[in-house]
Amino acid sequence: MGTNEVAQPGSAARDRILDAAGQLFAEQGFGGATVDEIARRAGVNKAMLYYHVGDKAALFAEVVSTHVSRIRTLVAAALTESDEPRRRLGAIPRAFARAVREHPYLPQLMLREITAGGPNMPDAAIRQIAEVMLMTKQVLDDGASRGAFRRVNPFATHLMLVGAMMFMANALRLRDRFGDKLPLPPASPADLETLSESVLDIVLDGISRKGN
Repeated sequence: MGTNEVAQPGSAARDRILDAAGQLFAEQGFGGATVDEIARRAGVNKAMLYYHVGDKAALFAEVVSTHVSRIRTLVAAALTESDEPRRRLGAIPRAFARAVREHPYLPQLMLREITAGGPNMPDAAIRQIAEVMLMTKQVLDDGASRGAFRRVNPFATHLMLVGAMMFMANALRLRDRFGDKLPLPPASPADLETLSESVLDIVLDGISRKGN
């Protein structure tokens, strides 16, 4: 590996480091992960790891910020694809599902940190999460002003859509074990994208019969 490649912020080595760190943080949490193991999994020495990113706190902050930024970009892009309120609201969980497909360890990583109260969550990531929540609010407000939605709590709605995605991505790993104890309907989806459509259907139309 040449000097120029090592010094390049977006190099393959740096990407490997961040991916290995993300996987280990997901598996063991911030407290359980070690720089030595991250370096081993990434196939680099500790000196290169520190050069590219920094210490464990810097690694965690970079991993989380990178993924949250990616989600924000996906959501913002998805919202430009339609002007119809229901389709625009559906674009939000679909964007999250796409991010999870690209990095399957993301839900476990985020749920570990959120469950702990976010002690290691960088401010940059918090700001971008808030921006995505604001996008949800804007979609809901627009839909309500156009008569497509009734007025609802945007924070609760966002958590129902996105929190469900994160939880179900982890729960899908237990799908076969659930099926052993309680047979699932034949049409039960086995992938997050399809499952997100079921969540969206329930959020948009509820479970009560019309006229009740």
